[in-house]
Amino acid sequence: MSPRLSMVEIVPSFPRYFRIGRHWVSAYKVFLCIGIYTGTLLSAAVAQGSGISPLRMGIGCVACAVVGMVGARIFHLVVSAHLYTNGRLWAEAWNPKRGGWSLFGAVAIVPFSFLLAAWLRIPVAVYWDHMIFGIVATAVWGRFGCIRNGCCGGKRTTQWYGVYLDDIRGVRERRIPVQWLEIGWWLLAGAGLLWLWPAALPPGSYALGVLSWYGLGRFWLEPLRAKPDLVAGRVRINQVVAALLALGAGGALLCLS
Repeated sequence: MSPRLSMVEIVPSFPRYFRIGRHWVSAYKVFLCIGIYTGTLLSAAVAQGSGISPLRMGIGCVACAVVGMVGARIFHLVVSAHLYTNGRLWAEAWNPKRGGWSLFGAVAIVPFSFLLAAWLRIPVAVYWDHMIFGIVATAVWGRFGCIRNGCCGGKRTTQWYGVYLDDIRGVRERRIPVQWLEIGWWLLAGAGLLWLWPAALPPGSYALGVLSWYGLGRFWLEPLRAKPDLVAGRVRINQVVAALLALGAGGALLCLS
């Protein structure tokens, strides 16, 4: 989730922006809002079915969404600090017209969730097992936003599996459909959740399973991206974090079983 713009201003236009009245609104932000809204309702509905207050779960999901967005923005700014020259980093951090998010910065919700779950009086493992439904929904809608925005796209290709997609400048070329592949990966995770729920698994198993599944998929998909986030000029930081996520969540899941 890294709709990053260059320092050259881009004129708002469809499909990257929706015209609402006299204003152009980022398609990515629209889909992100839809994702948070539907994800919150979904987690609250699942919680209600488990005898947990849907209001408390909904409040928790919205709070985690806000913290996750802040973390995603900070992660992007730290990784891409070299793009903001002449002391513009601080100014760009607060510029609502600039893009720049990174999904893995949302791991900030992990430590936050322990405090939040205690305040909501929901065991943290149980809280995550219900919130993960909303995370899957939000991620799917968010990637639809990436497709419209032209970010997180795949490399150019002439192979049969290539799909004509735009980049953030509206250049339409045949590319590896990374965003669509990630949507499919998330949907498989959602199908697995629906299939297994509510099996008698240890609390936290559902969340850990989905997180390890996503980490594995993102590790595989990251090299297919046209413009990965690099550290020290060569390290694909998102692939490193994806590997750590898959190993960490997968290891914890094995310990629970």
